[in-house]
Amino acid sequence: EETVHHCCTLVDSIFNSPDSSKSQFSEFLDAILVDSISVGVSRKVISHVVVKIKTLPVDECLIYCGILTDALKMRLMSFEDQVTEVNQHMAELYEAQNNCPKAAFHLSQIPLENSQKNYSKTYTTQMYLKIAHLYIEGRDVNQAEMYINRASLLITSNTEPELQVKYKLCYAKVLDFRKKFLESARRYLELSLEPTLSLSEQNELLRHAILCAIIAPAGLHRSRLLSSLSKDERSQQFIFHAMLKNTQLGHLITHEQVNLFEKELVEHQQAKLPNGMSILEAAVMEHNVLAISNIYKSIKIDNLAQLLRVPPLQAETVVGKMIAEQRISGHIDQIDQIIYFEVHTQPWDEHISVICNKVNNVIDVLTAHEPEFTKERLQYYGC
Repeated sequence: EETVHHCCTLVDSIFNSPDSSKSQFSEFLDAILVDSISVGVSRKVISHVVVKIKTLPVDECLIYCGILTDALKMRLMSFEDQVTEVNQHMAELYEAQNNCPKAAFHLSQIPLENSQKNYSKTYTTQMYLKIAHLYIEGRDVNQAEMYINRASLLITSNTEPELQVKYKLCYAKVLDFRKKFLESARRYLELSLEPTLSLSEQNELLRHAILCAIIAPAGLHRSRLLSSLSKDERSQQFIFHAMLKNTQLGHLITHEQVNLFEKELVEHQQAKLPNGMSILEAAVMEHNVLAISNIYKSIKIDNLAQLLRVPPLQAETVVGKMIAEQRISGHIDQIDQIIYFEVHTQPWDEHISVICNKVNNVIDVLTAHEPEFTKERLQYYGC
């Protein structure tokens, strides 16, 4: 106890003296962490050091915390509580400064998996999702996805609903940043119906769902999602509702609607593609191609290029890509420079046809076994 008291007094003098330096603090740590001093004594002294550091102004606190964590790096198992406390405090300070990447990094330095404390699954999941959220805010999607994947291994049907919602939201945002807009839109829409969220949060998630759905690659799956979003009465509150409606109905999108919609997109959604077009420009072009394919059975490439306001070669490339990905049906006659669109029966029509055939089969069976009864009922229903 005398050794602890003496060391703590020395710590106080270092921090209270105006002439103290970072080098003095480092020298003190080197002295207290030698093998000749018992771990029990060192822990108590380091705990006192942490208390003193947390009273310093933010900038100084971060510097001394950094020195301390570097000194304890090789003895992590012996000073796990102190390292955890320091990293949590540094994360809080960096988050308050809106420095999310550094906040996430220091939370990630807490030994959750190899800890002697055996943290609960709930706490570990909370920490993984907190780290993932901070990395997302700091635009580091790779790190965010890694911690989301770790959290996914711990989440079950029995996990607290609040944690499940946080996980789904983080995953939707990662898909959004990965430019997997169709998948992210589906997840945003699902979350917008989550009863545990506030009305404002639900509306914001619906807004994200609409934005992602409109800039997603044109095709049948996108059309179905746009139909669901358009039917949602809540979508009428957004200024880009007219564009959503036009997109859902398969109408051509005007330049004015594009300009209004573009202002709603965030930075990563405005990124340029390898062909020099923005994500929105490419999505609108593909949508307009899909709309044109519903109007024309065939069209010259030059005429299509005029409608799309792009060079003929670019128009041909876009259509060729959509045909190859089976997002539209057709073929290109490169000799005559004509695009032929093929119209297939819609899946809904196919379902109706299947049901009608099954009904006919039932009637045939009834007629074979109970002809009088079947005839009577068919006449009753006017068949």
